[in-house]
Amino acid sequence: MRKFFFLLFATLPFVSFAQNTEGVITYKHTTFMRKMAESSGAQIDPNMLRNIPESNSVNSQMTFTATKSIVKALASETDETAAEGGPGGGGPRMFFRGGNFIRPTYRDLATNRQMEEQDLFGKPFLVDDKIRTYAWKITGKQKMVLTYPCIEATTTDSMMGRAVTYTAYFSPAIPVGFGPNAWGGLPGVILELVMDGGRMVVEATDVKLADVDDASIKELEKGKKVTREEFNKIRREKIKEMQESGMMGPGGPGGPGVRIIRG
Repeated sequence: MRKFFFLLFATLPFVSFAQNTEGVITYKHTTFMRKMAESSGAQIDPNMLRNIPESNSVNSQMTFTATKSIVKALASETDETAAEGGPGGGGPRMFFRGGNFIRPTYRDLATNRQMEEQDLFGKPFLVDDKIRTYAWKITGKQKMVLTYPCIEATTTDSMMGRAVTYTAYFSPAIPVGFGPNAWGGLPGVILELVMDGGRMVVEATDVKLADVDDASIKELEKGKKVTREEFNKIRREKIKEMQESGMMGPGGPGGPGVRIIRG
């Protein structure tokens, strides 16, 4: 592995790493809605499936220094897309949750602290926790993202009770351990992330390396402050309550669920 990284850095003789630890990266988050609906396990009428948009995209922006970062949505977006079922738009309405919404996230490597804004049924929470770590496996494969040479790394995580593979492409040319949303922990910034077999993709569309005022990366303040364990408990209880009442599909808030409303 050491030899591999030595060879990689040897291919980048003109990069000044000391100057590449501050800036702003814009990401495009795309959820392929029909793929998500088809893999959700829900029984969906073919006519209704055709009314689901092929994909839905939102944008985020990450401002970072060598030790801090903050991620925020660029515009007001929703993670829920509605499609009218039946001819002429009549019949049942299906609400599909894409799962690619942007959660404002603050991270501080010096204190190993992460703050994440979460919305649960309209109620804001501020999840205060340690920075999450991922069991990355560096494959050695390489590709270019924008103008930056990147290395592939993979990991698995759980999504609504099933194992999901995530593939990241990080660039040692920007040697900071951050990425979109709460992703990071690699020896270079993540410029592309492929999730759940390509059902969701996050890709950098613009990178601006420049000095950043450290005061511009502030701790988040919106919402009731809770620990990760407390938030997960509240979330489980709310999901169970909504599912038992028939108001929610198996995906739950933020997951790849499908909810059909008659009338």
